[in-house]
Amino acid sequence: MTGSGSDGTRLIIVRHATPHEDHPSEPGDPPLTTDGAEQAKRLADRLAIEGIDRIVSSPQQRARETARPLSERLALPVEILDGLAEVDFGTDRYRSPETIKRESPERWQDFLSSPITYFGLKEEDFRATVLRAFEGLFAPDVRAVAVFSHGTPIKIIVQHALKLKSRAKISIGHCSVTRISGPSLERLIVECVGEEPMWSSVLR
Repeated sequence: MTGSGSDGTRLIIVRHATPHEDHPSEPGDPPLTTDGAEQAKRLADRLAIEGIDRIVSSPQQRARETARPLSERLALPVEILDGLAEVDFGTDRYRSPETIKRESPERWQDFLSSPITYFGLKEEDFRATVLRAFEGLFAPDVRAVAVFSHGTPIKIIVQHALKLKSRAKISIGHCSVTRISGPSLERLIVECVGEEPMWSSVLR
């Protein structure tokens, strides 16, 4: 599918670039690192030619900052959707999975089993919130939407699109791109999952 009016909408879903873990003044909602900001700029160069006519983002700073260069290139506003937020939204400290494993080894399996419940949220409610956010992006007059979000919400929409019953192991790296298209939430084609730009390993 191309995401034209008759075929549906193409979602170009980006996981945020590398955040500044343990940021001294904003530990709970950190900005991007210097390398992360460069990742976002290079990604904007790559996506600017894809006919995007809407940009949406999680409210968290690491997603918003990843969206900003594309917004500036295309002169499109970044619309904030709370339903695209990560499971750690509102916590007082961002922790990468690697940090969780190192600092809380006794709970690492709990995190792997469900990042959602690990952060004290209800699986069913969180998934429903994420899917409602994505559902609102499909419109007959929208060709392509750039969606800036996080690992858990992206995995949820991929699992939904592929109709996976169990939690499949899906790798979603920083600044990777997942492409899903269709006319509605219930009629989707997954074009690619977690596609990483060739320069990502250099900038991490």
